Amino acid sequence: MLTALAGQLSEAPELLGWARELGDLHASLIPGTVDPDRRQRVDVFAVHAQIADLEAEINSWAVFNVPRPSGARRHTHSFGEVISHAARTYAHVGWTIRHAGDQQETPSGTEQKKHDAWFHLAEVVEGYVDLVNDVAAGLVQLPLGWRGARPLDVGPSK
Repeated sequence: MLTALAGQLSEAPELLGWARELGDLHASLIPGTVDPDRRQRVDVFAVHAQIADLEAEINSWAVFNVPRPSGARRHTHSFGEVISHAARTYAHVGWTIRHAGDQQETPSGTEQKKHDAWFHLAEVVEGYVDLVNDVAAGLVQLPLGWRGARPLDVGPSK
């Protein structure tokens, strides 16, 4: 998944393509991640709606491809939410690595920020791997997911 998030898979399976898209969307919500000359102001509501749509796509895929053993302990997040969390973490860690040292700080402070970011990403990846293994072993059941509250499209005002 990390290879997909980094954009280094030329022919990624559908699931990894969605993970990559989620990473890009989460990155677009971090101020200063995209060259301001190449984009207009980010429509935060639209980006969150796109994230919710991709999470729903992943959840729909998971219904047919991820086991749901009865009697297994239940997890708190759907597969789409788990993938989205990993993608968001990857985007934030990438930003931190690129921008550590931008402020007036000591070289050791910069290195500590980078270390903390990499360590956090490693924890998320290890948790993801553990979850996938637990699901495959029938120990965990992921919820089907929910798109959550969404703003109403009320159209132009009269």
